[in-house]
Amino acid sequence: MPDLQEVFRMATEKVRQDPGALDRQVTKQHKVMRNRRMGAIATVLVLVVAAIGIYAFTRGATQEVPANHGSIATSIPSANGSMLDLRTGKLTPLPAAIATSGDYYAVSPDHSKLAYNACCTVSSPVYVANVDGTDVTQVSAISAYASQWSPDGSMLVYQQRGSTTEHLGNLFVWNVATGQRTRVTNLDQTHSWGYWAMLPSFSADGTSILFQLPRGSHPNNPTEDLWSVPVSGGAPTLVRRNAGSGYYSPDGRWLAYVSPVCYLSCGQDGLWITSVQGGTPRLVAQGDLGWLRWSPDGRRISYSEGGSVYVLEVATGSAMQVAVGGNAEWFDDNTLIVAPPPH
Repeated sequence: MPDLQEVFRMATEKVRQDPGALDRQVTKQHKVMRNRRMGAIATVLVLVVAAIGIYAFTRGATQEVPANHGSIATSIPSANGSMLDLRTGKLTPLPAAIATSGDYYAVSPDHSKLAYNACCTVSSPVYVANVDGTDVTQVSAISAYASQWSPDGSMLVYQQRGSTTEHLGNLFVWNVATGQRTRVTNLDQTHSWGYWAMLPSFSADGTSILFQLPRGSHPNNPTEDLWSVPVSGGAPTLVRRNAGSGYYSPDGRWLAYVSPVCYLSCGQDGLWITSVQGGTPRLVAQGDLGWLRWSPDGRRISYSEGGSVYVLEVATGSAMQVAVGGNAEWFDDNTLIVAPPPH
């Protein structure tokens, strides 16, 4: 083994033979330190992005209601229904036979047919026609209201009632293939109601019908509850107390509804969204709200408020006024059929 003097001599000679070794070592250390700094910065950025994502995901559980913003505020002709392109604001009038005969519209799932009715005269049955206005078929026997298609387009539900009274009438289902009408409710017809609309709609799987029903005797107990009944008929099942204008999301996971629902003034209504599995409802809008409708892709909800139509982004809670008119139905994800106020 070499002694200390020999080791010192060998090391000294190596340095003399490679005078750039020290510079290279210093440069190497600088690179190591720089890489460490860049790694630390990247880690901080990842944590910041993750925190923003968590906040965006969880903020919907709060009860803060975003303010409406933005508007294209297209004016709808006073006597005609029109298609409204939400991307451009362009209005396209419906065919005359449909546009002048309807205050309420419903679009078949394949976008080929419209169900419609005028409101609210003695002779205002529900009709179905092709979108171009041809092949008009009368669906209801007498005056009816607020028809809606089943998810597969094989059935249509509507509320049939005598418009000369304020009785509720009953819900009927019309089979598109056979033309057969089936009554699915047997409701008490002894009360008269100032506001009689049950606003029926199908569940996402098409097996049941959601509707609102007055509780008590108007005007002493002016509230609504949401109920469900099988499409084949039977005893209704309570879905939610003090709620109305209910509508399931297309995937069946969510229920949008208005609460409270009052005949007389009860302050501002709230538009709520809740999971059908339970949990805390989320308040997303407030005002004199009604006529809730999910877009086909489940990302937006249209509703009427104070004589105007709004579209709400479900994920963010932001809403935009899109039309001055009565109410709206989705034709597709980017198009609404907007009706004027009832005649």
